[in-house]
Amino acid sequence: ATARSCTCSSDFTMSSQGAQSVLQIYRHILKAAKYFPSRKRDRIIAEIKAEFRANKNLTDPKKLAHSWAVAERGLSDLQAYLPQGQQGDNISLTLKGATTGVE
Repeated sequence: ATARSCTCSSDFTMSSQGAQSVLQIYRHILKAAKYFPSRKRDRIIAEIKAEFRANKNLTDPKKLAHSWAVAERGLSDLQAYLPQGQQGDNISLTLKGATTGVE
């Protein structure tokens, strides 16, 4: 297995670079979700896609930061279910900016 790296920024201006970071974490979440051990896995993947679609036009920095933190936490949780051979494929996220204190 090859190592994957996702360097994503929480600078939430929807520049092409910001949109690319969102696309990267979206793809990593979907790949990791394929290994989630549940009979409802397909529904969970559909919900992930729906959530990203529902938030694609967000412009409020606080809501963007909150959504980013949720996506990052979800990816971290899903990585626990990756097969033994793929657990070494670390996906690293480098955040720039505050993502805490968002209610």
